[in-house]
Amino acid sequence: MKIQSLIPVITILFTFTNAYGQENNLQFRLKNWKAIINPESLKVLSSSPNGLNILTNPIQSNLGSIDKLKFNNSSASWVFPEKQLTVSIKVDNDNLVFNFTSNKNQILEWPSTKEVTNAQDLIIPDGEGLLIPLESKFWQNAFEKYYSTEYEMASAMTMPFYAIRTKNSIITYLSDSSLNNLLYVKNSQNKIFVTQTHEFRKIDNYPPYQISINLMQTLDPLAPAKLFKENLIKNSKFKTLTQKENENPNIKKLYGAMHSYVWGTGRTEDFLNDLRDLKINNLWIGSDVGESDKYKITQNYIQKAINLGYLIGPYDTWENLQNPKTADTPLAIFPNAWPKAAIINKNGSAKPGFQNRGYEASSQYFAMQNPINKDLKDRLNKFAETGINSYFLDVDATGTLHDDYSPTHPMNIEKDLQNRISRLKLISQDKKLVLGSETAVYQFVPYIAFAHGNASVFNGPHWKLTRDKKTYGRWYPTERPSFFFNSLNAPEEYKETKYNPTYRIPLFQTVFHDSIITTDRWEIPITKFRNLMNDRILLELLYGIPSIWALDKKQIKMYSKEIKNLNAFFSPLHKKIATLPMTQFEWLTENKCVQRTQFGNEVQLTANFSNNKFENIPAKSIELNWLKENKKEIYTP
Repeated sequence: MKIQSLIPVITILFTFTNAYGQENNLQFRLKNWKAIINPESLKVLSSSPNGLNILTNPIQSNLGSIDKLKFNNSSASWVFPEKQLTVSIKVDNDNLVFNFTSNKNQILEWPSTKEVTNAQDLIIPDGEGLLIPLESKFWQNAFEKYYSTEYEMASAMTMPFYAIRTKNSIITYLSDSSLNNLLYVKNSQNKIFVTQTHEFRKIDNYPPYQISINLMQTLDPLAPAKLFKENLIKNSKFKTLTQKENENPNIKKLYGAMHSYVWGTGRTEDFLNDLRDLKINNLWIGSDVGESDKYKITQNYIQKAINLGYLIGPYDTWENLQNPKTADTPLAIFPNAWPKAAIINKNGSAKPGFQNRGYEASSQYFAMQNPINKDLKDRLNKFAETGINSYFLDVDATGTLHDDYSPTHPMNIEKDLQNRISRLKLISQDKKLVLGSETAVYQFVPYIAFAHGNASVFNGPHWKLTRDKKTYGRWYPTERPSFFFNSLNAPEEYKETKYNPTYRIPLFQTVFHDSIITTDRWEIPITKFRNLMNDRILLELLYGIPSIWALDKKQIKMYSKEIKNLNAFFSPLHKKIATLPMTQFEWLTENKCVQRTQFGNEVQLTANFSNNKFENIPAKSIELNWLKENKKEIYTP
């Protein structure tokens, strides 16, 4: 038997520049494609029987001449002396890996997809994931109108990659880190393209900028996500829910559970009786804290919820710092921290907090306390003493990171990231609480069990709408804030950008479905938009994730039928698939209105978002196929 080598064949070709300016080209043969790179312009092409295809544009800024070119059969490197910039390339299986280093404060703008051959769609992990037609006038206008042309990769993208889908392939651009990277959405000749920049900064000690380019002969829009997941697993940066459950068995209570925040009468034991009567056996319950609230979460309430099989915990945040004498929430009071824990800007001023309330609190200040994180531990212990089994910590997992120029507690964004990971571990590992946070980006997923907000995409229209308090609602009355309980019809543009299923793709679920449980944003409960409720439920079921609710006794009475029916369909489904990977996603119709997902080898879900029947699936309905049992169910919200 002949054994063929699994090592890819790699060749490199270099031709010297002559007096007439002939290009120097480096040529690599990877496992499944051939790349041609111009070292002076950083232009990258792929070679195929049909000719040359552009993968990245020539760099726009003048980097000057190159020096110290070295190459062998698997790599190359050179220097741009004028920019103090060193470039190296290596072949890693089917990935062409670029590594840039510099000891100079500067911004490098590369790569750009402006001239990618036959480009058709942009694939971007904005929240759950979007597939945007590059020639769509609607999306060109939406990016401009909602000031969404700039993505800070660390916080505005849940994962550090994007891709271009062409007529016959997918080109993935994957960064090894999201820090100090920006993605700009631009428009040229009525066609969207993207450009990435990286900032080399002294405060970070100039870490390298690494980005790999991968070309796949496929049209599967989830191919970039599958590539990213493989990369995480390869580098031991992936942790399954099963592994997390082994560390804290209470995580299993998330399986089959919808999520709900409670207000007013939702904090009464009678409310819990209502849930029991609806046969809700699994639920995550969260609540904020208000000193003047008429109804408060008591220890008896907590114990009763736990006895019913629920997870229950507080909403908390360690991000905002306010004067204890004037603070608008007890969550902004840290007795040993005001005002010295404030983050200091480069100009020496204190960094204002959210909506100009107090200051942003420095994670480094708390990390330097003696004992470490004293204020945070005191807060945590106070909550834990009430008997809770879960916790929601806002902001920490979003990737919103800060530099701190304080002379007493200085930090850079990498240090802030590590501080936040440490304090997430404090809650989940030390206190054994089932921990969630807001819109988790990839670095934080291993340390939490659930996240509220990842299912949301393109939030520009959302921020605009929430500022219209008259329409969206306000934070009062205290017992039933209209911000959560007011129901309205979503504007057409809001509906199109955020919930049109033909633009959405489950990138995040493809990577992390078997690692973390996610929902929509907490201030967009499923009842918030009357004209979106059905489509949102179908999307969530298709993606195998729970819906999120704002509940009190009145809300349960209004939606008892919807709650009971959805729970009866969702709970057994989610218990089966919560720990399984999403293994398939496809469009079954040309207009993308019928979509199918699969989880492991257990379950297949087919959602019909159209207004017409598809095969045996009614309009606006979903079919659940239990593959091993050969049993099918239909659910219509």
